[in-house]
Amino acid sequence: MGGKNDKTTQPHGKAREIGRSGELRAGTVLGDHVIEELASSGGHGSVYRARHRIQGGRVAIKVMHPALMALPRMAERFVREVEVILRVHHPNIVKVHELGTLPDATPYYVMEYLEGTTLRNYLGARGRIAPEEALAILEPVCAALAVAHEAGIVHRDVKASNIMICEGPPRVVKLLDFGIAKLLAPEPGRAGLTSMGQQLGTPSIMAPEQILCGPIDVRTDIYALGALLHVLLTGRPPFESNAHEGLVEQHLAAPPPRPSLRAPVSPALDAIVLRCLEKKPDRRFESVGAFLEALREAVRAGRSEETARAEAERRAVGIHVDLRFPEGADEADESLVTALAQTLERAEDCMRSGGFLLATVTSTQLLGVKLLSADPVHAKTERRSAVQFALTLHAALQQDEGSAVHANVAVHVDAVNVRLASELDIASGNLARTETWTPRGNVDALAATDAAIEGLSGSAGGFFLEPGPPGLTIIRRASTRRSKPSLTMVSGQGRPGA
Repeated sequence: MGGKNDKTTQPHGKAREIGRSGELRAGTVLGDHVIEELASSGGHGSVYRARHRIQGGRVAIKVMHPALMALPRMAERFVREVEVILRVHHPNIVKVHELGTLPDATPYYVMEYLEGTTLRNYLGARGRIAPEEALAILEPVCAALAVAHEAGIVHRDVKASNIMICEGPPRVVKLLDFGIAKLLAPEPGRAGLTSMGQQLGTPSIMAPEQILCGPIDVRTDIYALGALLHVLLTGRPPFESNAHEGLVEQHLAAPPPRPSLRAPVSPALDAIVLRCLEKKPDRRFESVGAFLEALREAVRAGRSEETARAEAERRAVGIHVDLRFPEGADEADESLVTALAQTLERAEDCMRSGGFLLATVTSTQLLGVKLLSADPVHAKTERRSAVQFALTLHAALQQDEGSAVHANVAVHVDAVNVRLASELDIASGNLARTETWTPRGNVDALAATDAAIEGLSGSAGGFFLEPGPPGLTIIRRASTRRSKPSLTMVSGQGRPGA
């Protein structure tokens, strides 16, 4: 890490250009650094890519939103975030070089530049991950949390968007954003970062005591680790609701769901998640070390069981649903988020009713998979039925004329690696690499690969084909009926090939 040894507030250089929206323009000088471009923007500030004016090294600079300067506590919390990070030194915690202010007193800080993606985006592209990979990601996160806890700091916001994955080799995982961290023992004469009675955090991962503004300790972060582990193993948070009040009620009173209800997960992993998500802190793991050791043991046991499972490569048909907001839409718009969630739930129910195994489920996408017969004649019939099912599914997802959510639906046939245990589990395979066979832009009809429609006669199947995006063919129903099918029609399709 480069930067100055003096970690106190540093004087700034001249901030030459500020855009109309308050964003700093390329070429703006902050101290020894020059802004290159805006990297991201969140609720409290914007992060820019920048370079050292002389040495040329790249850094990231986080600048608090100028509008928040009217709220003195927000500026204080922004500065205290830096102070918290400077209390702990660990390779898995983002490094801060210096703290400074703009001419209007808006604070900023310079930190190491991380080339990678957030865990949230990583999961969004891949869906749930294997227990071994979940452990590999959580080990460095827990190491960072352990150091913070030893320094008397509770993070309070351990979630996928606050974890950065920097692909190597070797892969590096960093814990970010200590903006709402709590000092368990503030220095004499100084208040803590937050006061009792303040509810701070992310609703989907907040522990009951956090919601109730009660006493906070390291077990609050244990609760968040349990919620995060559930997401890693299933692709979904333990509690979901379109309303804040619904999430609060579930965290306070509802029993957490076992991950195994949503994905092939061992009883040992179920037990770890459920213990983390206990309502009462004294029933959770007492430390991140205890949590991590239990997770390691569960993964080791799972590897032993894995050797007893039969694994084989099979051909399968996959149907991929990708839900998208209109270009330029506000993704925080509650009505849009609700519409997307409802559409995804409908698609999920329909896919299951058609006999498809949900191999991947994220907040905007799902992949349904069904194995094909080894007999070529039967497999062709199964492919035709799957195309018919996908046509009906696509039409049903588009039935709401007023919905702002667009649904891309695509069909492909390829190899998958199958584990045969107590239930079928699609482990990996080319079919799961959806980025290689799904359309990038919006498509207003069913898209299919050559492998999915090879040898199928459109007229005999009740559909016709037309050129689509590169590598894809568009499929439309041959029928001229204007009416769109109901969800009941989709659910009534039964198993393709039946």
